[in-house]
Amino acid sequence: MRYVVIVAYRVFPDKREDFFNLVRNEADALVQNELGTLHVTNMMDQVDPNKFLNLKIFESKAAYAEHLQGAILKAFLQAADAFIMEGPTVIFEGVHMYSCDDYTLEQKSGEDMTAYFKR
Repeated sequence: MRYVVIVAYRVFPDKREDFFNLVRNEADALVQNELGTLHVTNMMDQVDPNKFLNLKIFESKAAYAEHLQGAILKAFLQAADAFIMEGPTVIFEGVHMYSCDDYTLEQKSGEDMTAYFKR
C-alpha cells in the first residue's frame, strides 16, 4: 500500500528562492532515481511564504525507509541546512487512500513557478 509523508520547513526569507530550487531539484532526482518514490509535491504557504510543505508518496513504507537512507535525501538535507530556520518536521505519515491525479500542479498547469521569485 502506498505510504505518504508530509514534511514542513521554515526558511530564511532571503533564502526562499534558493530553497525552492533545491527542493525542485531533489524532487526531480527522487522520482527519476528512486523506484519506490512515486510522487513529490512541494508547496509554499500563502500566509507565511517562508513555510514550505513537502509531500512525498512512496510505493510502500519499506520504500520510505529506503528513501531515508538514500544519498539523494542526505545530499538535500546537507545543502538545505543553510536555508532552514525550522525543520524538517514530519507533520504527517500514513497510508495513501485516494488521489485524483498523479502529477504535480505545475506540470498540469504548465506554469513555471520560478517566475514567482522574479516579481
